[in-house]
Amino acid sequence: MRIPFYVLLNIEIAAKQSRSTRGLRYVTILCFFSLIFPFSSVSAQSGCPVPKIRKYALGQRPVATPLLASVTNAGNAADGNPVTNSTLNAALGVLGLVTATQYLSFNSQVAAGTPVYVKINYPVSLVGLGSSFTVQPFVYDASHNEQPVGLSYTAGDLLAVLSGAGDMEVAFTPQTAAGTPVAYDGVSVTLNGVLSVGASMGVYDAYILQDATSATCNQPIDVLAGVRAGGLSIANATGSVTTKWNAIDADPTLSTYAQLNTGLAVLSEVFETVLFNTTTRPGDSIYIVLQDPGAGLLDLNLLTGFTIQPYLGKTAAGSPITNTNTLLNLRLLTGAGNKYVLSAAIPAAFDRIDIQMGGVVGALSSLLIYDVKTIMPVPTYGLTINGSASANPVCIKDAGKLQLNISNADPCATYNWYQSNNTTLLGTGTSFKPVITSPGTYTYYVEAVRSGCNSVASNRMPVTVTVVPRPGAPLLTIQLNP
Repeated sequence: MRIPFYVLLNIEIAAKQSRSTRGLRYVTILCFFSLIFPFSSVSAQSGCPVPKIRKYALGQRPVATPLLASVTNAGNAADGNPVTNSTLNAALGVLGLVTATQYLSFNSQVAAGTPVYVKINYPVSLVGLGSSFTVQPFVYDASHNEQPVGLSYTAGDLLAVLSGAGDMEVAFTPQTAAGTPVAYDGVSVTLNGVLSVGASMGVYDAYILQDATSATCNQPIDVLAGVRAGGLSIANATGSVTTKWNAIDADPTLSTYAQLNTGLAVLSEVFETVLFNTTTRPGDSIYIVLQDPGAGLLDLNLLTGFTIQPYLGKTAAGSPITNTNTLLNLRLLTGAGNKYVLSAAIPAAFDRIDIQMGGVVGALSSLLIYDVKTIMPVPTYGLTINGSASANPVCIKDAGKLQLNISNADPCATYNWYQSNNTTLLGTGTSFKPVITSPGTYTYYVEAVRSGCNSVASNRMPVTVTVVPRPGAPLLTIQLNP
């Protein structure tokens, strides 16, 4: 990630798999810093987490009870795209006899101890029916048939489905009943037919995380959205989230948005969870552009029932942030109509934020979310002459002694300095000595690249230094007393 450079004192900031043959699959590059569980490795910069990339299961095989169940759009669960999904359909039947299953496989066996993640869409109609779906790790036998290995994971193990519905992520480490981790070739997802209920469930993808040598970091990569019961039965919840992906589409015009609606049941809650492709460092901030469609102006007092909860995987990263939290800052976005920027520095590392609205009387009924991202802390910088703090502009006689210094350097970042063309690399480090031989205005660019992350030219920010000529010899005038 690149961050603005500011110098004090007048420095200007201007392939699918058949049952008999497993095809080649590729890693979709989406980077993570030790994303969900405490299994992160350490980079060359001591103590700094290594970015992770998703390796998707790109092989699949659907199996369904003839005539009573089906798997539609099966390939969507094995296309490496978190936007698309297959659908498991189980018709009315006796519990456990009508099933739809989809096997999702990796291109090579996954080592024991590696967590697996499965993204599903869980409908309201299945809430409370704890045995309605199962995720089961498997291995291939000598005949290339799937054989279950380790414990299965059921709907009852996913706490979110007890009081909510919508997009959810199943995350677990395959292991035996004794707790011994097991290797696996993939996972199967099974939807069981439920007595008197015709059920359908979406399956987006399955993936594991692997170390990356380099990746484009600090990007939102996935969203989960749905409804929670709040003070109601989930069956009576009326909320909805529409165009959920628009909150992370990086639209520079801020024209597209996700819309959260609580509906008529004021005690129901809606949520949109944004997953980032890196784990942040403590002190990084969340940045959300939002708007109240029913009012011209917005202030923190109006954000009753609006809650932000950062998470590191399944674990809450600190306390929920509400409109009364001192961390929260709200400001009108210049030139964007009645859109506001909501920001907060988070003291703990996180890889996702859960945005929730509703649940209390007087809460907003609707909210538009245009953009969600993370931002590194704005660094502070100084200018020195011969090691002593100095002001800008600088006299030409001191230009050779000039040095620009980063005073709050991130120990997990490398600082790159570029010429005014924003292409030629001039130096690397927390300090930079420009070569200036004549008066003028000089613009340089700086970026902070965290360990394992790629450099992106568009994120480099300018710093302008002004150098003035020596003053001329003084002109003295002698005036006699009258």
